[in-house]
Amino acid sequence: MLSLLVALSGAILGLTAHDLAIQGLTAHRPLRPLVGVCPRCGHRRGWLRLRCPECGRPVRRELLFASVSALTALGFVGTIGLRWPLIAYGGFLLLSGALLITDLEQLRIVDRINLRGTAMVAVLLAVTAVAVGDLPALARGLAGAAIYFAGAFLLWTIVRGRGFGGGDVKLAPQIGLFTAYVSWGTLGWAAFATAMIGGVLAIALLITGRAHAKTELPYGPPMILGAWLAIALVGAGLP
Repeated sequence: MLSLLVALSGAILGLTAHDLAIQGLTAHRPLRPLVGVCPRCGHRRGWLRLRCPECGRPVRRELLFASVSALTALGFVGTIGLRWPLIAYGGFLLLSGALLITDLEQLRIVDRINLRGTAMVAVLLAVTAVAVGDLPALARGLAGAAIYFAGAFLLWTIVRGRGFGGGDVKLAPQIGLFTAYVSWGTLGWAAFATAMIGGVLAIALLITGRAHAKTELPYGPPMILGAWLAIALVGAGLP
């Protein structure tokens, strides 16, 4: 029963993240999570329809993303446990999930979602960490955020924005915070998984002809998926 509730919560977070992302990509549109906005035409179709009444687009990707989010939530619970910081990790799942979608959709990390969201989940993690006495973990997380940001900024400087943009640099602090809070090893595994996922994705797109050598590929999704994977697998025994 507990696993079912966690999976359901994760699925709802995934649907909310997808909705938040689509709204965030439309300039000056207010962010109203879970109103069910169609990614194709922007019509507010709601969640009681499996197809947009305006353009006919079926609800498929949303359900797939909700499933991935549900599995990730189960992994987070296995690592963090049923403790107050889990609330902050739910916020991280929501925020990073929304940014994953925006980067896939339009190759950009939307500032109005990322900057405010990062500040909010960071404060939430700090409050919950203090509540349970996880001050050493919080200090490690803050250090991890600074280190990951510095590394991302250095990479951005070296490649001069080619394949790794300023949005990815702004994404780095939340990745570093929530992975290093668990352990330094988790931060390291997240960086490793990011490189592996990014490489596999690039090779797959090249082989299938969906990209060529000069195609700009989003790097935010590998960063986010790498962090999710690293955090989730700690509960399964990853050092």
